[in-house]
Amino acid sequence: MNLNENQNQHSSLTEINLTSLVDVSLTLVIIFMVSYPLVMQSGIYVSTPALQKAKTVVEKTELKAEIYLRENDLIELNGSLIESGFLPDSLKMLMSSSSKKIVIISAEDNVLHDRVVAVLDLAKQCGAQQLSIVKLK
Repeated sequence: MNLNENQNQHSSLTEINLTSLVDVSLTLVIIFMVSYPLVMQSGIYVSTPALQKAKTVVEKTELKAEIYLRENDLIELNGSLIESGFLPDSLKMLMSSSSKKIVIISAEDNVLHDRVVAVLDLAKQCGAQQLSIVKLK
């Protein structure tokens, strides 16, 4: 009789309580679902204006910085080739003389996206207030 009581105690101790494990797991899932949008917010906001609105904006604005990225690491700023090391100083000078501080960036098809984003970030650091990405045909 004493042996059976010991076996019953051992069997009850070796069982895993799944109810609390499921409760903790579901609580973690809910916490991750609620916090995911807060963590994954992007710093770049993209808006696509209507064609009619885009035409009027282009007519009214003064273009001060147009950057064209080529696939062989060459950069054109307002139609002239510059080295990538001179881009920050040139952009700061252009942004200080510009009233609207607009930068338009375009790139060849084979240019990597991270290079375009790096130039967008650089333009923002140099004082650009409005950034545009243009796809050339």
